[in-house]
Amino acid sequence: MKEDARRALQLQLQQLRNGFAEAIPEKMAEIDAAWARVAGGEERRSGSGEAEYQFLYRIAHSLVGNSGTFGFNDLSECARALEHALADKVPQDKLQQLIANLREAAARAMRLSPPLAEYSDFPLTDFNAAANSGQAPMVLLVDDDEFFSGELLLQLEGYGYRVKHCRTLADVPAALEREMPAALVMDIIHPEGELAGPLFLSNLINQGNTLPPTLFISVRDDLSARLEAVRAGGLGYFTKPLEMPQLIARLEVLVGYRGPEPYRILMIEDSATESTHYAHVLRRAGMQVTVVSNPLQVMEPLLTERPDLVLMDLYMPGCSGLELATVIRQQDAFMGIPIVFLSSETDVDRQMSGLSMGGDDFLEKPISPEHLVASLAARVTRARLLRANMNRDSLTGLLNHGNFKYQLKLELSRAARRQGSLALAVIDIDDFKQVNDTYGHPVGDRVIRSLTRHLQQQLRETDILGRLGGDEFGAILLDTDEEGAKGRLDSIREAFAAHHYRGLDSVSEAEPFAISFSCGVSGFPGKTNVGADPEALLVLTDQALLEAKLQGRNRIVVAGA
Repeated sequence: MKEDARRALQLQLQQLRNGFAEAIPEKMAEIDAAWARVAGGEERRSGSGEAEYQFLYRIAHSLVGNSGTFGFNDLSECARALEHALADKVPQDKLQQLIANLREAAARAMRLSPPLAEYSDFPLTDFNAAANSGQAPMVLLVDDDEFFSGELLLQLEGYGYRVKHCRTLADVPAALEREMPAALVMDIIHPEGELAGPLFLSNLINQGNTLPPTLFISVRDDLSARLEAVRAGGLGYFTKPLEMPQLIARLEVLVGYRGPEPYRILMIEDSATESTHYAHVLRRAGMQVTVVSNPLQVMEPLLTERPDLVLMDLYMPGCSGLELATVIRQQDAFMGIPIVFLSSETDVDRQMSGLSMGGDDFLEKPISPEHLVASLAARVTRARLLRANMNRDSLTGLLNHGNFKYQLKLELSRAARRQGSLALAVIDIDDFKQVNDTYGHPVGDRVIRSLTRHLQQQLRETDILGRLGGDEFGAILLDTDEEGAKGRLDSIREAFAAHHYRGLDSVSEAEPFAISFSCGVSGFPGKTNVGADPEALLVLTDQALLEAKLQGRNRIVVAGA
């Protein structure tokens, strides 16, 4: 199957290159016409000289990237020489010679067909493979402390992961052979030595073994231990006693309960040939790609597609990449989105200008598929880790109050534009203060995490969850009306109320206890018809929640019913 996918990609890229080759005469005709106007002095009579130079510059710039991408290196170099000469405003006789060189290179390009070998070894890594496995991701835990590992195993399973446990390093190779885990969680210290864990993994890597994303845990917090963890490929380091929400948040970014969400790339590229080429490459790597050909139309997809990364050219009609990056960075909602320039620009000063105006990286065209995929994947991974730390509640890993309200605003706006629907639910645990007072806050935290798991496991991946504060949660159920949301949440309410908990100390050892929640639901469009106003919808939902409490708790009330 992987070989079939590779051949399919190669065929698509071949078709794109053929299309580019067929368009070369048209590009040269545009260059010749513009040059005739410049050389004939028309620009001086019309006052449009600078515009003609800029037009020639854009075509030459486009040829540099396109021809290099598809293997026409001679044409790419001639176009680059013309691009630089136009930028430097060299004399016309020099420009005329460069355009003649470009014509000859174009003629050779149309006669020749460069090999496509550069794509034959492209690794078709699927960054969303875990999401397609059909079951919860497996975590391999490697720790020789029986008590600690037993508790950690239960907590990981409570968050929805399958967990396999190795008590010794010697058991790890066989465990990896039986089933490659979605993630590896390993202690630094083992009977073999103070740094035995990372040294053992480094040895496996040196032997040519492929390892899953690895997180290290340890009582050590010194630089030596952290360095060895990094050298062994560690993507996280957590000191004991563990802050479980931090560990879970990192696992969610790396593998997720239902597999990692596909990387969302927003590509701004006016060249249809190049955008199609790079979109094919990124989609084959499991990423979701939205292409915008007109940079002046980028605001709506920025809001609706919620991209993890913006990939754009430096030179585009209507506005430059530098200007567009500045506009994006001026808006708080998009401050954390990485912006990567993909351009044939080789001038270091211009590249630095792009980075100073809000860009995070600069990639030069032509670029190999594996280099492009690896660069964007690294940027998105780091951005998601930062976002998880900033936007998530530390105990549950759900969206915090502010970000939940922001997502509600976005989804209401999207539903209004597309004439869609959504339901908003506000959930509150009944008599939660009594749990904290009787059994203590650690047990209360367990109850909160338990409700989190029920919601995550029984709602859809597309639904949005947040912790609004204390024992109150919010859920946005997309493409769902109020009665549909009530039915789904009722099944969660019944399952949650059937679960039993125990205290942690001798004072509360007697009988296990159960607890319930109450819930208010409202919708857009809904019975109360408040429109796409997030604040009004929240007020209505809170009122419905209060009504559920007044009716005796452990029930769901729909606003306006």
